[in-house]
Amino acid sequence: MSLSSDDLERLLFTLETSIKVNKPFQFFLWAQGTLQSFLPHETLVCACGNLTDMRLRQEVFSRTVLSTGMQAALMDPVSGVVPSLIGVWQARQRTPLGVPAEASPNAGRWCAAEGHLLCHGAREARDDQGSFFVFLNMPEVPGEREYYLADLLMPHMHMALQRVFGANGKVVERAPLEAQLTGREIQVLERMRDGKTNHEIGAILRISPLTVKNHVQNILRKLEVSNRTQAVAKGDDYGLFGKQAEGRHPV
Repeated sequence: MSLSSDDLERLLFTLETSIKVNKPFQFFLWAQGTLQSFLPHETLVCACGNLTDMRLRQEVFSRTVLSTGMQAALMDPVSGVVPSLIGVWQARQRTPLGVPAEASPNAGRWCAAEGHLLCHGAREARDDQGSFFVFLNMPEVPGEREYYLADLLMPHMHMALQRVFGANGKVVERAPLEAQLTGREIQVLERMRDGKTNHEIGAILRISPLTVKNHVQNILRKLEVSNRTQAVAKGDDYGLFGKQAEGRHPV
């Protein structure tokens, strides 16, 4: 498989930036950023742990809000989609694969409903910690190029995920936010996640666009990020969505 000079330049940048990934929100930004140049997708399911006995920790990184049914299908540790796909991947000598006929009926139907997908992983190298990735809603049926790139990028994806989860398969403990968001700022952040503009957020929350703008600036400062995408990713990382801390009132 030959790569163009542009491909090689993007590949080098993708590998270099993967080394800087240490936290979940950084992994999300990397997967939805430079990784998209080679393996475009809408949702990335990541599993980390012992791939033989299915003692796994799973995380989903998606640019869309997943339904409850989809979350349940993905995250079930026994009858879920991921264990079934891992089983087929292992039986096929751990090579990249698309939707396999050998997957369980439930997994097969679910995969077909979610569009084109690609699965690949990295076997346990130490501490019984392997990685497995499912790329969902790819724009085209994956072919030899995508399989080659998945194989090429897999060691870097594996190491990035290992740093995110830590040696014991659990997400590395996150430092607390230096400044807590107010209830109103969380409401604004939730609308930012939904892609709303300042005017739309103002109409929903019945506040002026200028007030929304001030809230957005405070959110970016408190989360120590530079744009809305990063703020949403970090807010999700810290579990801010759907939560109003006890005693916290909109301001």
